[in-house]
Amino acid sequence: MKDKKNKASYLIDIGYSGSMNNFHEFYGESVPYSMVEQESYIDLKNMVGDMIGEKIKFRKHERSGMILTLKAEFSEEEKEKFAYLFNKGKFSFFHKYEIKGFRPFKKEEKTNE
Repeated sequence: MKDKKNKASYLIDIGYSGSMNNFHEFYGESVPYSMVEQESYIDLKNMVGDMIGEKIKFRKHERSGMILTLKAEFSEEEKEKFAYLFNKGKFSFFHKYEIKGFRPFKKEEKTNE
């Protein structure tokens, strides 16, 4: 899906790098997963802003278990840079989060917009 700025939509999956049991062992029962997830979402937006460009728009798309899927709009150049950084493991989250997947958005995929 492209708009007049030649941007296309992509899906980015982020999630905790361990199991939920591992999460509770590390953070304890008093730290909600949703709080760490939100901080990691903001962390990713900041990293992308610093390394690629601040004008990239992100939206929460859907959640499945411990995976939060984000929808982002990239130009071709921004997408190539993101893919390169992702493949080289350059995104380092404050919490034990990681990017689990990166793929083009297809219209038939569920959307919460």
